Amino acid sequence: MKDDYIAQFRQRTPSGDAEQSWKSASGKAFEDIVLQEFAAQCEGLKGLWIAQWRATPASLKEPLSERLWVRGEIQSVTAESNVDFVAYELDTSNTPKRIIAVYSCKVSLRERFQQDLFWAERLRGRGIRFCFITLDNDGVLTEATAEGKLTSKQASMSVAMYDRIYLFCNESEIQHYTRIFRTVNRLGEDLKRWLELD
Repeated sequence: MKDDYIAQFRQRTPSGDAEQSWKSASGKAFEDIVLQEFAAQCEGLKGLWIAQWRATPASLKEPLSERLWVRGEIQSVTAESNVDFVAYELDTSNTPKRIIAVYSCKVSLRERFQQDLFWAERLRGRGIRFCFITLDNDGVLTEATAEGKLTSKQASMSVAMYDRIYLFCNESEIQHYTRIFRTVNRLGEDLKRWLELD
């Protein structure tokens, strides 16, 4: 599929960056699939709302951002986390009440690992769960769940960094670190539990 996309892209736009275009298109398609999973699994959970970053209310973006200082300067900048999905609770008047969890959604761990490392620590300090949803194209996480080996830096750091890691696999494939690793069909189950916690 990737090779076909790149070949067609190069025919249409010979001077364009076919690899970057593929990453953008496949990433958007993956986010659409995850959004459908959220919709199907969270239907009927009263008071819960899931939004993509671009549709997240401005009042929620502030606690999901960080004021950073330019080195050696008295000037600051605001860096937004740009997480892919935000799950939040609404009050009785449909106003955002609290952020329950945020989700980084990538086809492999390496695509956003360093950035997520920074944000996971910042948001956890604010009581916000930080989760990762992935196809695990590199197989790093799938190997860790099947064999229990945390030999790669990415796998070992990820089990400490994320509150949950959701994989597109069968339940039977997750043999180790089951407190962190879940199949994607358990997104709604975890959100329901977290929604009930105060």
